[in-house]
Amino acid sequence: MPKVDTKSKTIQRIGTETAITDETSLNHYILKSLPLRLRMQRDINVEYLQQYTVKKDLIYHPFWIAKTLVVAERPPFPAKKMPNVIFVDAVSGYRGVFSKIPPLQEEQVEKDSLVSLKVTDEDKARSYVKDVQERQINRSYVLKKPKHEIHSIELVYLPLWRVSIRSGLLNETFYINANNGESEKHMSKQW
Repeated sequence: MPKVDTKSKTIQRIGTETAITDETSLNHYILKSLPLRLRMQRDINVEYLQQYTVKKDLIYHPFWIAKTLVVAERPPFPAKKMPNVIFVDAVSGYRGVFSKIPPLQEEQVEKDSLVSLKVTDEDKARSYVKDVQERQINRSYVLKKPKHEIHSIELVYLPLWRVSIRSGLLNETFYINANNGESEKHMSKQW
């Protein structure tokens, strides 16, 4: 009987390629995300960040993604159908609408690197999706509200670099999107 690896899991990952491939580029993105007053200090540079990094790991943050369809009746014309992608942060419940469908890729990761879920099942995620439909999407329709169809809801993961830097000038943990190098400070505050 083949041995099953219980320490890893196959996930759907948001993004097809990682923008950050080495420590220097990661520190460059951290430097870019610093407030202006810290960026202006000559002491803080890529080498400084490298020297005072105490912990660096790649984590996978869970999101529920729902592919939906908005059907707006317009008699005597045919109904207008618009696809939407709604996301729900599975840790904080923060939710909204994506402007476009993000590319997904299947990936094998260590279970230890997955952030634990608070919105644990599809039914809970569905209630958050309905909230987005009613409070955000319906708001743009003045008279008659549209009908909503949910085609699929799936759990996906966003790769994030979690980097802890401890020094006299800087004592902070940074969350950097591994796909595009953007700071996810706002998202981490929602947790």
